[in-house]
Amino acid sequence: METFNNMITLTLKKQLSIPLEADCISPDKLRDKSNEEIRGLKVYWGNKKLTLGDFFNVKGEKSESIAVIGDCDKVKLIGHQMSLGEIVIKGNAGYNIGSYMTGGKIAIEGNCRDYLGAMMEGGQIFLNGNAGHFLGGAYKGEIVGMKGGEIFVKGNAGHETGGFMRRGLIVVSGDAGDFTGIYMLAGTIVVLGRAGGRVGANMRRGTVILMSEVESLPSFYKNSVLKSPAINMVLKRAASFGFRPPVKPQFTRYNGDVNLMGKGEILVLKRDAG
Repeated sequence: METFNNMITLTLKKQLSIPLEADCISPDKLRDKSNEEIRGLKVYWGNKKLTLGDFFNVKGEKSESIAVIGDCDKVKLIGHQMSLGEIVIKGNAGYNIGSYMTGGKIAIEGNCRDYLGAMMEGGQIFLNGNAGHFLGGAYKGEIVGMKGGEIFVKGNAGHETGGFMRRGLIVVSGDAGDFTGIYMLAGTIVVLGRAGGRVGANMRRGTVILMSEVESLPSFYKNSVLKSPAINMVLKRAASFGFRPPVKPQFTRYNGDVNLMGKGEILVLKRDAG
C-alpha cells in the first residue's frame, strides 16, 4: 500500500453526486492545523455547509504537503489561492483547481475539469491526464488570465487554453481545442499535438508554439523562418518534465492578430524540421 510520509492525507469516503466546494484543501490553510481542526474545516455541498471530515478520512496534521486520494472529479477549488507547499491528487480532479495560486506545486494523476490554473500568478501545475476548457484562462468578466507560473499537461486540453494570458508557460503534450491563446497579452503556450481553429484570435502579444499545421490564420501574416535560442530554452524546459519536443527545430513565424496590435506570434514547426 502506498504511503505518504509527513503528508496530510485526505481520502474521499465515497463518490460524490453533486459538486463539493473545498477551497480549504490548501497547504496555506492546513499547515498549522491539528487533525481535529482539519476535519472541522467548512466545505459547501449544494446548499449545505458541512465539514471536510464529512467527506474525507483525514490522516496527519500540520504539514505543507497534502495527498488527496480518490476520484475527486466533483471536488472544486483544491489549491485555491495556495502560495506554498505541494498537493498530490491521486485521481481525477474537479473545477478551478489551483485557481489564483501564487506558489507551490500541484500534481494531478488523473484528468481535470475546466479552469485548471485559472488566474494563477505563480507556482507549478503538472497534470498527467486531460484538461478541460479554459486551462490557465480567465474567469468570465475578467480581462487578464494567467499572470505567471507553469502548467504542464501530458494529455489533451479543451477550448480557450491560455485565454487572456499575461505571463507564464503552458505546455500541452497532446491536442488543444479551438481558440488557443485567444486574447493573449503575453506569455508562452506550447502545443505538441494538434491545435483547433482560430489559434491566437485577437491576441496582442505573446507566443504560441505549434508542432503541427494549423488552419488558415486570416488575421496573421507570414513573417520569417525562425530558429531561436529562446525557443530552444522553452522546449528544453518542457523536456525536463518528460515531454518530447523536437530537437533543434525550425519554425515558420506568423505575426498578428493584425486586427489589434499585431505583435503576437504563432510559430509553426516546419515539416522538414525537427
